[in-house]
Amino acid sequence: MKISEILAVTPPPECLGDSVSAAADLALLWRADLTLLYHNEQPHDLAILTERAAQLEERGIPKVSLQGDNWDKLSEVVDAMQKLVPYDLIMKVMHHRNQRHTTDWHMLRAIRAPLYLLNPEPHPAQPRILVAMDLDHRDAQVQQLNLKVMRYAKLMAQARDSEIHVIYAPHLSRFLHELDIVSPHQVERDATANCAEAIAWLEAEGVDPDHIHIKSGDTGRVIRDKSCKLKADTLVMGYFKRSGVLNQLWRSKAEQMISDLRCHLLVVPADTE
Repeated sequence: MKISEILAVTPPPECLGDSVSAAADLALLWRADLTLLYHNEQPHDLAILTERAAQLEERGIPKVSLQGDNWDKLSEVVDAMQKLVPYDLIMKVMHHRNQRHTTDWHMLRAIRAPLYLLNPEPHPAQPRILVAMDLDHRDAQVQQLNLKVMRYAKLMAQARDSEIHVIYAPHLSRFLHELDIVSPHQVERDATANCAEAIAWLEAEGVDPDHIHIKSGDTGRVIRDKSCKLKADTLVMGYFKRSGVLNQLWRSKAEQMISDLRCHLLVVPADTE
């Protein structure tokens, strides 16, 4: 798999994160073209951005382009740009968890390419990539998404010289648990048995067996807690786009987790179109 086109949304000057430097490092490593998207109405100094683009090309990035737009909804601008250029990776800084208005959820629903959300205030991290997967699902689309997620996780692990961990969090009914009808140990034991084929596949992909974690509970909380315990640099997870009125009212696991994570998040959309 080759990354040829990267789109980086430049953060406003007051933002703590820096998507441009992170995107430039990856573009340089992968010899990919880089497009910098900035908001015309933000207090960007276009001369500084132009100079920075020239400096990035001097570092060895094949092509660096600037794109300005006065967007109301960033997701709509990115959606239109994706129809013109088949970006392989889109990068932006996460909105701060205290902000009331965030475009990150809208971005997730508009993207065609993987979206790398950079945490502006990440906790101290180890060189570890945590990959969240549904290993016990027999649906062909889910299995195809797992393959795609692993490809991007391996690519990112190589870029960051990181080890890969995988987390599968089968849901544990709190109601049944409180009634002592099911136990976490039982759920995890059954899930491990059901995932034998998937675990063998992960080991064949080079994942250390000790780095494959099966932990029952609330899926989003288990994944978030494991990312904190491992001090993971990046969490990678798959994403199915949601459509319809009812689905729009219920945020996906990826959307729920954005405001709680203390690491970066790479969201890989399913090929459903």
